[in-house]
Amino acid sequence: MSVEATSFGPVAPYYDELMRFVPYRMWIGYYFLLLAQQDVHPKKILDVCCGTGTMCQMLTREGFDIAGFDLSPGMIEAAREKAAKKKLNIRYEVMDACNFDMSDSYNSAFSFFDSLNNILDGEKLFQAFKRVYEHLEPGGSFIFDLNTPVAFEEQMFDQENLRSNAKLRYKWIGDWNDQTRLITVNMRFWYKGEEFRETHVQRAYDREDVEEMLEDAGFTSIRAYHSYTLNPPRAKSDRLHYTGIRPK
Repeated sequence: MSVEATSFGPVAPYYDELMRFVPYRMWIGYYFLLLAQQDVHPKKILDVCCGTGTMCQMLTREGFDIAGFDLSPGMIEAAREKAAKKKLNIRYEVMDACNFDMSDSYNSAFSFFDSLNNILDGEKLFQAFKRVYEHLEPGGSFIFDLNTPVAFEEQMFDQENLRSNAKLRYKWIGDWNDQTRLITVNMRFWYKGEEFRETHVQRAYDREDVEEMLEDAGFTSIRAYHSYTLNPPRAKSDRLHYTGIRPK
């Protein structure tokens, strides 16, 4: 089984605890800002690689019609449980971004928090772009972010929280291979005295390659931004947000 299929397994029940300090509301605000730059005003939105569905929930409460999918059954199980508990009507499916079929169309699609870096083959990333394109209505928006090679070269995946009062303790060590453009992150977690491990692998993609794939998939008005700003990418940008439009 591929790394993509086995990642986000044991950690799924604890993912929201791991992400509890992530600024989701800022992400939503930035998403709206990028949509405004595109002059797109969606009603129906697809979350590509939605994880446990936190952004889906927030956008549903903003009045949008949301659906999401993720490759990890554990993450989707957690998303469904959260939605049911809060009585939110959100469609969640277990699907692969490279070949998903939601049998529906959307005004906008997004993928945040470097989810697409987990696709390790450039051809598969291109296929994911094509599938998103085919799910968008004419004039629809696609917005996503990717870690750049800088993030991996500067060891941004070397992280730990070993505080004794932390509910979920962890220690991560990343092994970057400049030749393969892959980083292997060995993760150790401790929850209530029990240890579990995961290994995540991400691929770094160069901006020029990403923009070419988007263009080949059919997108126009392609832009790249230094993340969480409207500024162009910098030499030391460790994350970029990309935007594109399916032409009318």
